[in-house]
Amino acid sequence: MKGITALLLVLAGALTGCGTAEKQEETADYPERTHGEGKALLTLTRHQLGHIEFAMETAEIKAVTVPLSLPARIALDDMRTAHITARVTGRVEKVHHVLGDRVRKGGVVLEVFSQEFLAMQSEFISAEERLKRMNASQSDYGTAKAIYESARRKLKVVGLEDQEIDSLADDHVPHALLPVRAPIGGALITGEVRAGEYMQTGAEFFTIADLGVLWVIADVFEHDLPLVEEGLMGEVSVAPYPTETFRARLVRILDVVDAKSRTIKVRFEVRNVRDKLKPEMFATVNINSQLDGKSLKVPSNAVMTQAGNQYVFVAINDTMFEQRSVRVGFETKAYTEILEGLKPGERVVSKGTFYLKSELAKSSFVEEE
Repeated sequence: MKGITALLLVLAGALTGCGTAEKQEETADYPERTHGEGKALLTLTRHQLGHIEFAMETAEIKAVTVPLSLPARIALDDMRTAHITARVTGRVEKVHHVLGDRVRKGGVVLEVFSQEFLAMQSEFISAEERLKRMNASQSDYGTAKAIYESARRKLKVVGLEDQEIDSLADDHVPHALLPVRAPIGGALITGEVRAGEYMQTGAEFFTIADLGVLWVIADVFEHDLPLVEEGLMGEVSVAPYPTETFRARLVRILDVVDAKSRTIKVRFEVRNVRDKLKPEMFATVNINSQLDGKSLKVPSNAVMTQAGNQYVFVAINDTMFEQRSVRVGFETKAYTEILEGLKPGERVVSKGTFYLKSELAKSSFVEEE
């Protein structure tokens, strides 16, 4: 009887041992998960680490380069664009340039016959003759001089140059036609004028633009605004010249955010090398900005998000990792600012974070069982 009892005890012990072995085998694939000071700690075996793509980087206070690619379009420089308009009422008699022509500053674009212009010249001649007959001691000399200067200014306003007015004062021979000149050098980009057209004062003949310097109007997303500042240099590229870039400088950040796209317009200035850039071309501006060197930064792929909260895996040693909540600042594709939760010099997992996250979830599941 005693032998039978002993045998039963041996069999019970064997069955218990089998159950324990099965439980150990069931949990062997899961990493050890402990808690220290309320923080989740995860321990992996070297075998596990050797079979995943794994890397760690050190949290550092440093400046980092942030590349931005901005959609843009080429535009006229409004400061280098002017309208050529009729300054007197009259009829177009001669047209010297047409749409698309390049004109130097002061070059005659067309000539106009105007009774109003002829009357101005007669007024000037009369004022000039009267002033010549007088001397400075006469009481009405000041009045005569003021009338003369006023008549001269009128001729300058309508387009005569100083030497032409001086010639008129010398020979008293009126100009039959009023020359209409280009106020700046450039290309005639809009407008169409025909000889014989009758023009009222203020009517536009042409728009002229200096195409040697152009604007590039780019869009910056609202969240990238801290990365741009006036004076920043960029490289402009356009589809027709895929192997070429054009150096540009950011000269103005506009003040209004587009309500739909959440972007802000910024204006670059670019030299139009060999006239390759054309207004209204689509373009891309590539810039390399600097994220300041006063804040702690980690690779962006080290930062995980769960339920709206951010965290990182901090390496305690080569096999133990702590899941730690952090407060992030400015985020870029490559780097993220850490405002709270990390110290300089601590190592964070930059590759293998999703594996750690999944292992942490598995170990939590085993603990609950």
